[in-house]
Amino acid sequence: MKFNLQNLKSFAVRGILLAVLIAVMVFFLFQYLKTTGQYIETERADIEIRQNIVETNGYIFRNEEVLYPSGGDYTPANGSVNYLVENGSKVGKNQLIAQSTQTASDFSVKDRIAALAEKLDILHKSNINLDYVTASVDKINSDSRMFYVNMLQNIETGKVKDAGKNRNELLVLMNKKQLITGEVSGGAFENLIRSIEENKRQLEAQITGSGFGVINEAFSKRSGIFYTRVDGYEDCLTADELKTLDFGKFDELIKQAPDSNIINNALGKVAYEFNWYLVCKIKKNKTLDFVDGKKYNIIYPYSSNRIVESVLSKQIDGADSDEVILIFETMTEPSGFDFSRKQTVQIIFDEIKGIKVPEEALHVIKKDDGTTQEGVYILKSNIVLFRELPKNECINKFDGYYLYLEPEKRPKTGGGKLQLYEDIITAGKDLYDGKAID
Repeated sequence: MKFNLQNLKSFAVRGILLAVLIAVMVFFLFQYLKTTGQYIETERADIEIRQNIVETNGYIFRNEEVLYPSGGDYTPANGSVNYLVENGSKVGKNQLIAQSTQTASDFSVKDRIAALAEKLDILHKSNINLDYVTASVDKINSDSRMFYVNMLQNIETGKVKDAGKNRNELLVLMNKKQLITGEVSGGAFENLIRSIEENKRQLEAQITGSGFGVINEAFSKRSGIFYTRVDGYEDCLTADELKTLDFGKFDELIKQAPDSNIINNALGKVAYEFNWYLVCKIKKNKTLDFVDGKKYNIIYPYSSNRIVESVLSKQIDGADSDEVILIFETMTEPSGFDFSRKQTVQIIFDEIKGIKVPEEALHVIKKDDGTTQEGVYILKSNIVLFRELPKNECINKFDGYYLYLEPEKRPKTGGGKLQLYEDIITAGKDLYDGKAID
């Protein structure tokens, strides 16, 4: 049999190529198995809040004093009112709250006179005599810059009212600088002062000659919180009515129409008792066991979902009804709160708060002494660590997650070890405490 040398060489080359190919495949398979063994997925340990909310219509009951003008002849259609205190501010007993006149022009003239008096004060302070007074431009620039920076800081922090408190002082400094630098002459200021004084005298004469309109004044009879807006229910939905409230009376009160006399003639009102009440009627529910004296958080959507903590002061159970009346009481007076008598509210019946842990992340490990521990693995830097989570600290389960006690609510010894915002491992192979991840 003849042996073909060429065939032998071809066979050897094919054998070498096959061996190299197998070696490459083994190498990549090893690398794949190595990397898949190190594959890790994590989820942050965040706080979860679960709430049981009851949504219903609520009615606000409050003791309020309606303010009318002393003369009794003011109406919004043909008169003008000048409020001397801000809406929502505290007022004292017998304090002058507002003034009203039959014509809006009466207050307009008075306001113009006050504005001219302010201008005169600024000009008199600005009109320095350079023959007797020396002033430094650098000092004026420094003071002006200080006022300007202070104004910007107040605007940035939302203190709009404070931003303009040094406005007049800044104008005086700017006027003085114009005099010192020669941009204007002292005579120009003197001419302006004379012109404004003449204008002011003419307006004062106008008031004297025409007989300034009769001013009707409104005083508070009691101390409390003043509101410019009235709704016509001030004499109806009062806190005093709650003392004898029952199902029939409640239905009667909430069906009453607002008092048109209050709406058309009142200048405002004073809430003279700081306690106010939210009253609502809900269906009885065995799972909603409201407790007298317990505090509940109530969400008010009309006030940008403001939450007001209130105490359930009383429940009125209808013997022949499947409903119950709840009366909540609070002294909280939120700024800018909408006290509309009827509004939708959300009562937070209960609330559970804890660390959210994925169900698939839980592991049970065996300790050296033969006992077991339940918990999760976390990834810190590139190290796997075990965090124990005792079963008695599990407070709820929902949608594939467990809720565990927050760290500050755990017992001082023997409690869970998982901390907020640690990275819980939800997927990974061959995990153990202390393992390094490449």
